[in-house]
Amino acid sequence: MVNQPEALELEPYPRDLYHAVISSVPGWITQQVSEIASLSIDETSKEFASALTDVAEQVLHVVSKELLTLLATDVDAQQSNPLHVLRASTSTATQLLQTFGATPARRDEYEVRAMPDDVFSIGPLTWRDLGEEVHDAGISWGAWKAATILTRRRADGRIPS
Repeated sequence: MVNQPEALELEPYPRDLYHAVISSVPGWITQQVSEIASLSIDETSKEFASALTDVAEQVLHVVSKELLTLLATDVDAQQSNPLHVLRASTSTATQLLQTFGATPARRDEYEVRAMPDDVFSIGPLTWRDLGEEVHDAGISWGAWKAATILTRRRADGRIPS
């Protein structure tokens, strides 16, 4: 796991989400890329396995940095969401699959529109794609974020109590 002291400064729900996501990223990206590769190339070669290990480390680094930045941002100022961070982190995995000649995925209209650069459908569609711990932390974080925003709006009179 990436050790970032700044994560300790997060509120409890964002901190729990951060730790759950960071713990799951290496296994998630490795499994996703291996499954996709197995459909059209030899994902068991030493060269592919070595490159995939490097990709998993790179994705973890990107997600760790970008997710921490997002979760440390005040909820009213956030311009993105954690799933977007995860979806945007897959460019090195895409490059790996392209380099080894994997066949791009068939994607539905939503996936093409929502994630135009994710030609292999690597990125998660839901929290559950990263596991139950991430799902639970993501749902809890979302509820916390919504409650925080609603509490602020009620306190400043923008919505009635």
